Amino acid sequence: MPTESQEIEFSELLMRNHNTINNICLRYCGDNMFYFDELRQECVMAIWREFSIYGLSRLRNPSAESNWIYKICYLHIAYYLRTPQNQDIHTSTDISDIEHLINTEPTQDRSLLDELTLQLKPHECVMLNHYLNDDSYTTISRVEGITEDNARKQMSRLLNKIRILLHR
Repeated sequence: MPTESQEIEFSELLMRNHNTINNICLRYCGDNMFYFDELRQECVMAIWREFSIYGLSRLRNPSAESNWIYKICYLHIAYYLRTPQNQDIHTSTDISDIEHLINTEPTQDRSLLDELTLQLKPHECVMLNHYLNDDSYTTISRVEGITEDNARKQMSRLLNKIRILLHR
């Protein structure tokens, strides 16, 4: 049974790191809020299990705390999505389905964009939305909870993937 001080420390931990938890859950479930809530609840439970065993005493600095949270969430979601009953949360589409987009007319830009987003993972769609809104890397890094350098790399990889998909 957790003590009152442990519960308070845990709730403060969640408050300090809610953006990290939310961002990683959103990357895997996209716009589906049911799955977001389910993944977030699973992450909080995994964090609680780790917290109840180790607490925060082993962490040396505040940045280690967010890295610890991120690692727990990432590993738990990866494990959670591998179970057969949860595989419908994050389904990857076959890239070969994009071949029919080569012959589309320029006037059909919106339908082309819709078809393209079907081929992307949820977190890639979020990055594409940032790109289409002309957001700076600083803005992207702040909103997504990643470093500016990581935002640049993710955007570069996304644009290369889109080029490949469009030229098939």
